[in-house]
Amino acid sequence: MKPASWPRYMLAKHLKDGRTGYYWSPHKRDLKAGCTLHREALGTDYGAAIAKADLLNRHLDAWREGRGAPIDLDHRPGYGTLKWMVERYKRSRAWEKVSTRSRGDYERMFRLVLDYPTKTGQHLGGLPVAAMSARAVDKLYIGLQTSKRVEKRLRTANLAMTCMARAWDVVQRLYPQSVPVQNPFRGVEKDYGKGTTRPATREEAYALHAALLEAGELHLAAVPLICFEWHQRPENVLQGYLTWTDYRPAERPDTVRIQHHKTGELVLLPLWDNEGPLFPELTAYLDNLERLGVPIVLTKFRDKNAQQARPFKLRDARAKIRKAAMKANLPADLTLAACRHGGLTELGNAELTEQGVMALSGHKTPQAARLYVKRTETQRATAARRRRAWVEGSKSGEQNTPENQNEAANANSE
Repeated sequence: MKPASWPRYMLAKHLKDGRTGYYWSPHKRDLKAGCTLHREALGTDYGAAIAKADLLNRHLDAWREGRGAPIDLDHRPGYGTLKWMVERYKRSRAWEKVSTRSRGDYERMFRLVLDYPTKTGQHLGGLPVAAMSARAVDKLYIGLQTSKRVEKRLRTANLAMTCMARAWDVVQRLYPQSVPVQNPFRGVEKDYGKGTTRPATREEAYALHAALLEAGELHLAAVPLICFEWHQRPENVLQGYLTWTDYRPAERPDTVRIQHHKTGELVLLPLWDNEGPLFPELTAYLDNLERLGVPIVLTKFRDKNAQQARPFKLRDARAKIRKAAMKANLPADLTLAACRHGGLTELGNAELTEQGVMALSGHKTPQAARLYVKRTETQRATAARRRRAWVEGSKSGEQNTPENQNEAANANSE
């Protein structure tokens, strides 16, 4: 017999593990009438199930009164679930600040998490936010690393934790009664792979430039230099984001505008100073490069009776670069990304401060910039030499100390 406080349409069912599962199932006549509220699992917590069933009943009553009037997100089935939380985040002001380039990655991570299967056959997105514990998230993290193509997809699992943690923080602030303060996606002990992009040396970046020239890819040959010298991401250059209007614009002919689409940062990079050109090889090459269209880097293709120019497809550009590099006997890991990493690492070799690195690279935080400035032998030698100078200076100071002290003592005695 049901308790007197038992909500309408709430059902109980004994599960295989011995616990009791609760469900909400509206009357068939409402479903036939077009009600969008369907049978929904309420979990195994009795108190939480009653609260959720009461909420669903209020929604059902509102539907009966309005007969199909649009229902706000907070009044739809699934309120308080992970799926609702993610959707709430995507409707917040915080989501507006996520760059267009990054939103695709966020969406993909959200789908991986929300569609992750549970032991009961449901998807994780349908579980209440309050049901997510640190242990559950740790198990999810390990599960997300599993892949058929690679041994472990660590980067994907790490990014999924970051995206969900951000969504939780934002929505918790807006809905403190529905989202717990303790964020289980924060503090996950993350794993990292040993493989990192090897930074290319200046000589290698310019060798790749020469190899592409030898292959007849005059415009593609500019990309290794742009990535190395100006630190722009390869895909931005190849897809036409760097334009001739950015290079030496009429109002500032001594600069180039570098738009970092991942971070949204616009860097106005000087090309000259009082002592002369800052990137002489690159500016000299671009000044003599044929202009095929508005973007600087384009490729020609035949369109019936005429030759047209369009941005490179990423896979085509990578294939051409790999072919040219192999022909020139260049390292297999010499890529455009390696050229960008190499240029950023060179900033560290030049002993720039973090503020100086960020000013050139367009990174918003020192932590992000540090990921690209790899530790090198040059930096170690510089640090060791400075240490040695300090040691020698300390020795010199110790030798003079007694003499100075004696002189001071004598002066006082006199």
